Amino acid sequence: MARVDRIRMRAGQIFCSCDSDGLPIDLDRLPVGAGIGRMAFAFGASVLSQVLTLSVLPLASGQLVSQPWQLPLPYLALLCGAALAGFPASILMDMFGRRAAFALGASLGIAGGILAVFSVLERQFLFLIIAALWLGMAQGFALFYRHAGAMAGHAGGLVFGAGVIGALLGPFFVEGLDHATGSLAAAYVLGAAGLANLITLGFAAGLPARQIEIEATTTAHIRPSLARFSRATLIAAMAWFAMTGIMARAPLMMAGCGIGFGMVASAMAAHLAAMYVPGFMIGRWIAHSGGIRVGLWGLVLISVGGTALVWQATGAGFSLALMVAGFGWGTATLGAMAYIHQDGRPSSLWLAAHDVSLFVAALLGALAFGRVG
Repeated sequence: MARVDRIRMRAGQIFCSCDSDGLPIDLDRLPVGAGIGRMAFAFGASVLSQVLTLSVLPLASGQLVSQPWQLPLPYLALLCGAALAGFPASILMDMFGRRAAFALGASLGIAGGILAVFSVLERQFLFLIIAALWLGMAQGFALFYRHAGAMAGHAGGLVFGAGVIGALLGPFFVEGLDHATGSLAAAYVLGAAGLANLITLGFAAGLPARQIEIEATTTAHIRPSLARFSRATLIAAMAWFAMTGIMARAPLMMAGCGIGFGMVASAMAAHLAAMYVPGFMIGRWIAHSGGIRVGLWGLVLISVGGTALVWQATGAGFSLALMVAGFGWGTATLGAMAYIHQDGRPSSLWLAAHDVSLFVAALLGALAFGRVG
């Protein structure tokens, strides 16, 4: 029996409004987790883009600024872009499906990477800020992969854990391009960040179409209670506030201890990988203890790792403290996400409000701890 998708019943549409553009697919037999593998690899590629961007954005900014106060502006633009993308990403996903929304986000990342290369080569600082904004918007879209995974087969943790792939590959790309291109390394690495979004686009383009994923999802929209939403968002926002503060401050602390660039990059890579490791192992913990308790334990781990940084003087010590903090961030973020999704599928506006709150907290953390001195 054919089902009609109301989104397709619009003037100007030239394709069929029925199942799969008229193909005889039995949607009742479609796996609920359709597209999970593609979403996992797409999120891993988006994390690779994030790692590449964060690795060289301060260096690229330092090459172009004329005043010290301008140095953090591209990083702040990156976070602002991610926050600005929250509501559009959620609304577009709800109206047109994952394929269209994630493809648009990846396209912004490709454009941001191209503009970033141009800005560094032509020494245009304003264009670098705009490029960072676009790359941040791509990250804002990509963050919804974890929600999409949670909606399709409850595999949000698996999708989130795939970020480890990108986090581990990032340093190898940075080191290889640094040796190969020398003084132009920042431009090439930012260009590689754009290419990583091209990979994300390739995976996103193969996700199930709008009408298939609607029928494949049987869980209705259930708005979480305000108390549940507030608790989960507060825990996750505190984790993001602390984590961006740590990521902005730790490299400065390591440099102050005389630790070289290579060790700093390795420590940050270990930190980023630890952030996504909980996705592979946290499912049973959440099932046993509940999302809210797991989220609180994540905050404890972030506090322990962040506090331990103050007493470190070696690269190994910094790396260990950053790994503990990163693992805590992933634990808190996934615990909060599981708590929101516990009783059903929240609406797009609730998910957008949750994620925008996280990026605002991240921006405040960077502003609070990312200053020199």
